[in-house]
Amino acid sequence: MELGVSEPTGGYQIANPQFASAEDWKNNACLNYSDAPMWLYISGYKKSGDLLARHVVETGCDQDDLVYPIAFLYRQYIELQLKDIIKESRIVLSEDSGFPKHHKIQHLWDVSEQLMRKIIATVDSSAGEYITADDFSFIGSAIKSFVEIDPESMVFRYPEDKNGNSSIESLPHINIRNLADQISELETRLKKFNLAVSFIRDWQQQSMRVRAVGRIRDSNPP
Repeated sequence: MELGVSEPTGGYQIANPQFASAEDWKNNACLNYSDAPMWLYISGYKKSGDLLARHVVETGCDQDDLVYPIAFLYRQYIELQLKDIIKESRIVLSEDSGFPKHHKIQHLWDVSEQLMRKIIATVDSSAGEYITADDFSFIGSAIKSFVEIDPESMVFRYPEDKNGNSSIESLPHINIRNLADQISELETRLKKFNLAVSFIRDWQQQSMRVRAVGRIRDSNPP
C-alpha cells in the first residue's frame, strides 16, 4: 500500500519488519506506556469507527465495504467499555476484580447494570441522581439492538457463520450516519457510568488516606 511518503532512512529497531519503529518518528505509535491501557483500546476502536464513518458521510463513498469494519469497531468499543465498567465497579464494591472473558455484550450489560445498581444502593445513592432511569433504558435498548444483529461479535467479521449460513441475510441496509449517531449517544451514556465509578473510587481512596493518617497520629501522640 503506497501512502505517498518517502521510505525511512534508518534501520528497523526490532526484527519484525511489519511492527518495527522507524526514523520518521511522527508515525511511531507508543505502546506500553500506560498503567491502565484499557482506555487506549476503548478510545482507539471508537475513534477508528468514527473516522471511517465520517469518511462515508462526507464523501458518500465506500459505504458498502466500510460498513463491516465500522460496525465491528463500534461493537468492539461497546464490549471493551462494558468490561471496563465491570472491572472498575467490582473494585468499588470490593469484589473480585476483572471481567467476563467472552464477547456476549448482552451479558456484559446485564452485569454492568447490576453492579451499578448495587453501587447506588450500597455505596453512593447520589450516583442514582447522576445516572438516570433514562440512561439505563437507553443503554439497554441500544445493546439489545446490537445483540439482535451480532450477539457474539461474528457477523461483521465474517460473511458466513460456522454453519456456512449468511451472517446478515435479513439485513439489506445500514445507514452509517445513523449508526454513528446512535453510538455517539450511547458513548455519552456509558461515560456517565465511568465517571461515577471513577469519582467514587477517588473518594474511597481519599477516605482511606485520611483514615491511615489518623491511625498514624493516634499511634504517635505528641
